[in-house]
Amino acid sequence: MIANDAYIGIDLGTSGCRAIAINKFGDIIAQNENIISAYQQKDYHSEQSPELQWRLVEMVLSMLFTKIEKYQVKRIAVDSTSSSILLIDKSGEPLTPLLMYNDSRAKTESEFIKQNIPAKSGAHGASSGLSKLLYLQEKYDLDIESGVTLLHQADWINHNLGVDTSVTDYNNALKLGYDSILKCWPDWLLTMVPEQVLPTVVQPGTIIGRLSKSLCQKFDIEYFPTIVSGTTDSIAAILATRINNVGDAVTSIGSTLVLKLIAKYPVFKHEHGIYSHRIGKLWLVGGASNSGGAILRHFFTKRQLIDLSTQIVLNRMPPDYYPLLSSGERFPELNPYLKPRLTPRPKDDHEFLYGLLTGIAKIEAEGYRLLQKYSLTDIKYIYTVGDGSNNRIWEIIRQQLLNVSFSHPQYKKAAYGAAILARDQLQYNQLIS
Repeated sequence: MIANDAYIGIDLGTSGCRAIAINKFGDIIAQNENIISAYQQKDYHSEQSPELQWRLVEMVLSMLFTKIEKYQVKRIAVDSTSSSILLIDKSGEPLTPLLMYNDSRAKTESEFIKQNIPAKSGAHGASSGLSKLLYLQEKYDLDIESGVTLLHQADWINHNLGVDTSVTDYNNALKLGYDSILKCWPDWLLTMVPEQVLPTVVQPGTIIGRLSKSLCQKFDIEYFPTIVSGTTDSIAAILATRINNVGDAVTSIGSTLVLKLIAKYPVFKHEHGIYSHRIGKLWLVGGASNSGGAILRHFFTKRQLIDLSTQIVLNRMPPDYYPLLSSGERFPELNPYLKPRLTPRPKDDHEFLYGLLTGIAKIEAEGYRLLQKYSLTDIKYIYTVGDGSNNRIWEIIRQQLLNVSFSHPQYKKAAYGAAILARDQLQYNQLIS
């Protein structure tokens, strides 16, 4: 590596896209972001336009490249929300919308899956990639043996960046039914879905292509950066923290609440929405709730959240809420019919916010209780990442419920973790070991 080498991580989340460029030492040299304004969510439906998503990434990257003209980008990695999928035709054009991670309309399909697949699979639940695939096949009356291919959100972006074939990483593939222990598509899945519909699965950090000639011209560069397979947004955020010990845990507070605990062995408890990602010689045991920062942003602006938080009196009893934007929960209870509990609403907004913050903290506490129970792993430290990690009052509420030491990593953004993955490439298995 030379002094002006750069590595880019692209994070595509619920609310927008962020890209971060780092140098070989891991220092951030530039970053750029843009917000999605057309996010569609209605009850059990949550979808986005694939074309809009790509345009968003393209705009963010175009601006980023203007900030790093003195550097040569060596590699790019993309992370995205887990279990967000679409189907494309053989020419690479979208046949369906992008069904997002929290889309849970595939209830009939999830019941079929529950009766026909092993309990120790990450494909359970109405929001799993497999449930969505079966739903899309039925809704759009697709002949999936005629060149239809499934792509995850990150795969779709990689496809537009210049990756020729359908390829995904084994973190994104988990909720589609990929066997992360044996590292293969299991036989039971191939009885439901033709293998040609499924993407090729590789380890995160694997070289999968190069930036296309047209994009290199657009970004005004005379070289072709390598594209490596990425991971999910929550795992990218974990890579950003650089945690590496059994018992270390990460709470990611973005639009949703995601918990991960480093353990020696994998755990799958579909009734609780608990699944495990392979990472090095260890496992990330965790789950993702539908509650989180999105519901806070639904009721309050960023400025209001800051101001109202300072008005909260912590020794008062908060309202008892289960904060959800719509019906359906994934973790710590897998229940597509669970309804939000947001009443009664106090006359004071800061009391309402107190109830929301406490409700999310209770979900976190119950989630970690289950993760410790089933993984037989005691939590040593909790690292907090995501936009919600900067609220000091919320941290106090969480700490009172969890009674665990909190640590503050230097870097918290998933895009930074993706950039680290781009830099270290196939050393992914050594990032946590």
